[in-house]
Amino acid sequence: MSVAVYDTVKDKVAAYLEAALGKPVDLSPLPDDTPLNTLGLDSLLTISVLVTLLEDCGVDLGEHADSLVTPSTLGDLYAIADRFMGEADRSTAEEDTPAPSSGSGESRERRDQLDYYQAKLAYEIDSADLKGALEDGQDLVVVDGRSSEAYEREHIPGAVSIPHRSISQDSLAGLSKAPLYVAYCDGIGCNASTKTAIKLATAGFRVKELIGGLDWWKRESYATEGSASQHAAHHVDCGCAG
Repeated sequence: MSVAVYDTVKDKVAAYLEAALGKPVDLSPLPDDTPLNTLGLDSLLTISVLVTLLEDCGVDLGEHADSLVTPSTLGDLYAIADRFMGEADRSTAEEDTPAPSSGSGESRERRDQLDYYQAKLAYEIDSADLKGALEDGQDLVVVDGRSSEAYEREHIPGAVSIPHRSISQDSLAGLSKAPLYVAYCDGIGCNASTKTAIKLATAGFRVKELIGGLDWWKRESYATEGSASQHAAHHVDCGCAG
């Protein structure tokens, strides 16, 4: 890769990272072997960045699914960007006629589907990724949107209690908007986390919702705090880790 192409790729990658993290990113002093998680990207955000990059390059994810490996370093991301940005440029140069209307419909449907899945990754997090982010010391705040009584009974270690019914501009005034906020409730039968996430997002906070809430956190055998807390049991890694 020439210096000019490398700089172009780096600028493009920086733009994707800034969009995902919601803050400026300076990649110039960082070596290619810099792990992406040191920049604040968990596995879900990394996949979101990858999917966005590939979408912008017009890549058929189904066609390349077997050959794509989720990047773990900046160098990995640069290589993927260089590969597919080059293919996108060549495809643009070779396009002489518009695609058939039926193909356009299929492409639009695929785009809608990819947008849906990308949104899920951008706005949701699972228990394993949350546990890993907490252990890595990432800048995030876990928010329990249930009642204070439910919080006292049992909650995720380190979580702060902000009952969704009590959220207002005044009650949020003392909170920093720098961290990522992760909202949770009891589980799939409770929508307190969704209401909490909506109110936090409306107030300008970056927020994700914990899939499955406290219930699925406990199913992973992770420890909880409170009067009815459970101690960490033997944990089997989630099958989705590959």
